[in-house]
Formats: sequence, C-alpha cells, structure tokens
Amino acid sequence: MVNKLLVLFFVFLFSSSVLSEEMIEVKALDGKVSVYAPKDFGPMPTSILDKKYPSSRRPSEVLSDNTGGVSLAFNYTNNAMQPNQINEAHGAISKMFHNMYPSASWLRDEVILQNDQTFMVMELITPAMDTKIHNIIYGTSVDGRFLLAAFNTTAEQSGKWLPIGKQIMASMKVVK
Repeated sequence: MVNKLLVLFFVFLFSSSVLSEEMIEVKALDGKVSVYAPKDFGPMPTSILDKKYPSSRRPSEVLSDNTGGVSLAFNYTNNAMQPNQINEAHGAISKMFHNMYPSASWLRDEVILQNDQTFMVMELITPAMDTKIHNIIYGTSVDGRFLLAAFNTTAEQSGKWLPIGKQIMASMKVVK
C-alpha cells in the first residue's frame, strides 16, 4: 500500500511539473510553421547563440529557455524539397547522422504523418563536451524547401523538459 502511494505521489509530482509550463502558439518562419511552446521561451540571447551555433551553421530561428540549455531551432534551408521526397531524404539524413554520431543512443528514426504533413523524425542522445544532449529532430517540406526543426535539452534537464519537448514537436504543423 505504501509503495502504491509513493508511486502515485511521484506520478502527480512529475505530471504537475509538466503541466506547470503554460504553452502558447508560436509562429516561426514568418508564419509558415506553428508549434505550441512554453510561454517563457523566447529568442535565444545573442551571447548564447554565438557560442552554441557558429555563424556559418546558425539556424534560421532559435527559441530557448533563459539558460540556453533547452532550445527549439528552425533551420529553413535553401535545399529544394517536395513532400514526396521526404522518405528519400530521411534515408540519406539518417545515414549521415548515424555516421556523425556513432556512439549516439537512437530512440526514433522514422517517417510519420502529423497534422496532415509528412515529417521525418529522429530522436537520439548525443555526447557533448561535458554532458549528453537529447535531440528530437523533425524534417519536412515547407514551400518547396527543406525545414529541419530540432528540440534539444541537456540530459540533466531532460526530466523536466523532455515531456514538454515531445509536446512541442507533436504540435508542429505547416501553415498552409
């Protein structure tokens, strides 16, 4: 009986921390994409952006918590991509990521239909300098161009932020 009560207590404690983040609709890329993200997320401060993303590899837009340890990045590339090419692109990009991160722990690597849009999805944990990073990466076609969107959190913050990151990514839709 005591064990059941402890389990219920921890479930309540965990779920209340997830629910404590107020989610609001955020439009990215001049309204081409929308997601529900925490109200407290904002543009990543320039000082953190400069360290985290060298200018040659900087995403189009990055939202983050105030520490920069949790982020949502949109990279709207100039690469042509039609919706019927996502499966093929997924194969190539997945192979590239497996080669770049041979020690990564893979959780998802698939193509899904979400909100009437086809997305490639890769979820993996990668090593970083002094921690591990939990990545949820979505790729799709937006106006004939390839969009990569990535939610990242450090392993230390994943207890709080991973459920929220999954909500964010599950809410992603292309505005038509």
